[in-house]
Amino acid sequence: MGSGSYKVFPYSLELLKNGNLAVTAGVFEDVTWKGRTGGIQYSYSGTLGTTMNVIVFILNGRTFEIEWLDYLGPTTSTSEEVNFAPVREMSNGDILVYTNVNGTQGTPISGKANTDAFLVARYNQKGNRIWHTYLDLPVNSFLLNKFALVVDKNDQIHLFFIHNTNSSNTPDSTGFIEFPSTKVASDGTNVGQREIGWAILNSDGTPISQTYLPSINSIEISTAELGPNHNILIGGSAQDNFNGFPGHPLPSYSRIVLANLSINNHSIQNVTYLGNSSTSFNLGDINTLTGGADGIFASGNSAGGFGIPIHDYQFFPTGNYRNHIFLKFDWNGNLIWNQFVGSTNTNVLEFFPKITYIPFFDEFRGNILSPLDGTRFTGLDDLSYGNGINELQDVTFRLRGSDGRIKSVYYETNVSVSPPPNVLVDYNVQYLNVCNGRIVKLIRYLNYPAEEGIMEVSTRPGFEEP
Repeated sequence: MGSGSYKVFPYSLELLKNGNLAVTAGVFEDVTWKGRTGGIQYSYSGTLGTTMNVIVFILNGRTFEIEWLDYLGPTTSTSEEVNFAPVREMSNGDILVYTNVNGTQGTPISGKANTDAFLVARYNQKGNRIWHTYLDLPVNSFLLNKFALVVDKNDQIHLFFIHNTNSSNTPDSTGFIEFPSTKVASDGTNVGQREIGWAILNSDGTPISQTYLPSINSIEISTAELGPNHNILIGGSAQDNFNGFPGHPLPSYSRIVLANLSINNHSIQNVTYLGNSSTSFNLGDINTLTGGADGIFASGNSAGGFGIPIHDYQFFPTGNYRNHIFLKFDWNGNLIWNQFVGSTNTNVLEFFPKITYIPFFDEFRGNILSPLDGTRFTGLDDLSYGNGINELQDVTFRLRGSDGRIKSVYYETNVSVSPPPNVLVDYNVQYLNVCNGRIVKLIRYLNYPAEEGIMEVSTRPGFEEP
C-alpha cells in the first residue's frame, strides 16, 4: 500500500475472531485500495506529502483483499511509534481505534475543545462507524506518540496516555475534560515529569471514570494487554517508583517496568522493575506484550545485565549500551525468565524486537534486524544458521516458551549490496501468529536512505517460516 513517493508508517495489526485482520497506519497521501481512493466514509485531508492522516482498514484473512478502509483525520504528530494508533476487537466483532488527531469529522459524542485531541472510534465489520468521540487534555500536557488501548471482557474501553508536566510542578486532577475529575491526581512534583493516565469508556463511548497512576519521577507506558483475572498488564520505562510501590533498582535512571492493574479497583496491584544498579546504564523499556498459555511475553531494549538468563547480556563498551531483551511474566506480573540478544562487536539498533506466541508448539518467536555493520549477534553461534549477508539482515528467533531457551536464530538477507545505496530496505513493524505457526507480518519498506516507501501485509505457509 502506498505509491512509494511519500512516507508511510504502519502501526497496529490485530487478528479478529472471524479470521480477518484490522490494520492501522499513518499515510501522507490518499492511498489506493481495490482500485479506488478515498475512505469508505472519510478521505485524506491536508497537504499531500506533508500532512499525516491515520487510516484503519480490514483485510480479509483468506483472500488478503482489503474489505474497507477509512480515514480518521490529520495529525500534528508524524510519529513512527508503533503504538500511535492501537486497534482492538469488541465481543461482537466491532473494532475500536484510539489515536490523536487535529482534525474534526462528522458528529461526535464529544466535540474537540483543543487543536490536538484523542479520538476513539468504533466500527462494525462492514465499515460503518457506530460512534466516535474526541477527548481533550490541556494543550501541551501529554506526549503525542505513546498510547495504549485495551478492551475488557465486559466491553469496557481502557485508554492509556502519558501526562507531561511541561511548565509547572502542579498535580493534575482534571485529566480528560470530558470525564469526571480523576479518582487520583498525578504527582506532578517535577517539571517535565511524565505519568500514566488511565481512563475507561463504556461500550457506547460515554465516560465512566479516570485516574492517574502517580509516580515519584517519570514513568512512561509503551504497551498494554488484558490479563485473565480482571487485570491489565502495562509495560514501559520507569525512572523512579510508582507511588506506594518501591523496588526501582536505581532511581533517576531508566529501567524496565511492568505493572499489574486491577480493573475492578481501577488501581495498581503490583509492580516489577527490572535492571541493575550501575550508573553506567540508563536504558530500559518494554515495547511489546503478547499473551501466552500461562503468562505474558514481552520484548524491549535494555542496558546492562540482570536476572538469571540462559543467554547472557552481550557487552559492547562504547556508545549507548543496548541489548534487545525477551521476557516472560506470570499473569500477576512476576518475572519468570529473561534472555538477552546483543553483540560484543557493535551496538545493536534502536529498533524493538517484534514478538508472537504459538501455543501449538509452546514457542515464543521474535524478529529483529541484525546490527548495522553486517555482523551477527554474539554468543549464539551454535544456534545460528541461514545464508544472510550484509547489514540489516532479517533475523528470526525461536525460543522455548517455558524457560526462554533459544532454539534457533535464522538470518536472511535484507539488502543485496553493501553499503546500501538507494535500495529498498524492509523491517517488520508487527509480527503475529494467526494459525499454528503461520505468521502475518506488517512491514515497512524504505527507499533507503530516504524515508519514502510503502507498507505491506504478508504471510506464507507455516512450514516455510524460518
